Amino acid sequence: MPSLTVTLSTDTQLALERGQVIGPEALRYIIDALTGAQSGHRGSNALAWCSNDSTALGEAIAPSVGAFVLSSASGSVGGTVAGTSVTVTASGGDVATATALATAIRANATVNRLVTASNLTMGVTLASVTAGQYIDVCGVRFTAKNGAPTLVGEFDMSGSDTADATSLALASNRHPALTLRFRAVSSGAVVRIAPYLDRPLTAMDRITNSANFSTFTAIVAEPTAGAYILTMALNVGAVGNLIALVASGTGSTAIATSGGAGYSLPTTTHNLIP
Repeated sequence: MPSLTVTLSTDTQLALERGQVIGPEALRYIIDALTGAQSGHRGSNALAWCSNDSTALGEAIAPSVGAFVLSSASGSVGGTVAGTSVTVTASGGDVATATALATAIRANATVNRLVTASNLTMGVTLASVTAGQYIDVCGVRFTAKNGAPTLVGEFDMSGSDTADATSLALASNRHPALTLRFRAVSSGAVVRIAPYLDRPLTAMDRITNSANFSTFTAIVAEPTAGAYILTMALNVGAVGNLIALVASGTGSTAIATSGGAGYSLPTTTHNLIP
């Protein structure tokens, strides 16, 4: 899908992190920083923009995602993220331990430059989905198709339930309305979806089976703390796709990314400064 990535390297602080600004106010800060760099009023080492105008289904610029899953975890659990070990001591059950592990990943000074993590997930199980049936994820409709998807919002139901779930997770990860808001992984016939951005959730942030198809079962309709810790790359494209998860400890497993492949790098790059 068409996308635009802007990179600014500057020798002065931007105040975005200090002020914890979000929404329109954050956009104003960003525009002021870019304008200042381009005009020379702000010291800048580099300002570049990259664009991709391809409308091909697989040409999305989006972060890859994987997950740690805890089940009857005990002792020191967690794993490595891009070679850096992040573990916690299991305590209070799998959900409490998963919450602690997600917090530890976000707090690790090495890892948090590469990924963010959340165990706030919603989930849906697929069972013998047929063509034409659909499920709504955060207000976006995904419709089953018998064969390879050709349009945004389609997923392939022609394989096993596991294959169907993999296709639905990939469709969610590729959708331009969700790609930088939520990330999805699949494990067996289940799709788990977590918010990518640290922002207040809304009533729309839920899985809805509006037609009551018996082939879709919402495990958790709204983002809720659970034992899945989705680990999401902060860098899009090939760099983020190379981040690997390796589980460690009793009751900790890692599942592969659902959608790391197929994300292309920008097709056009322009350096504005220097």
